[in-house]
Amino acid sequence: MRKIVLMRTLLLCGLMFILNSACSSGTLYHTYTFSGEGKHWSAIYSETLTEKPVHSEGKATYYQPSSEYAFQLAYKGKSGDLKEIKKFTFGFDAVGHGSSQTMEGPVRIESLRMQGTGGGLVGREESVIKVSVDWDGQSEQFELRTDGAEPE
Repeated sequence: MRKIVLMRTLLLCGLMFILNSACSSGTLYHTYTFSGEGKHWSAIYSETLTEKPVHSEGKATYYQPSSEYAFQLAYKGKSGDLKEIKKFTFGFDAVGHGSSQTMEGPVRIESLRMQGTGGGLVGREESVIKVSVDWDGQSEQFELRTDGAEPE
């Protein structure tokens, strides 16, 4: 029983130390998650923005932004249908950056994702991410929005 209490206390102290260190550094973190769907496809885009203070003469003079993103596309039909696709292109256009991929042959579910880093152009919650999917002569476009954001 004492070991459990001791381990909980040590774990709590370690967590408090980490949180205190993160808070005292002045670094700001923002995470934005966007989701949406079309007739055949759905997608989720998540971006974490980090703003680190840049010090000059002992004072923070400005914040240097950077970001990491993850994009995941999902097929709404039967996964076996993806094996029939011969040419496939998908991509997104977000605030300040975008990406696309083209592939030949059968499409694997695990290949429908992208991730990367950026210079920190802020993707605020009112932003819209545009998604496009083209496969064997078919095309679909739709928008991703943050939860609670209504399409206009």
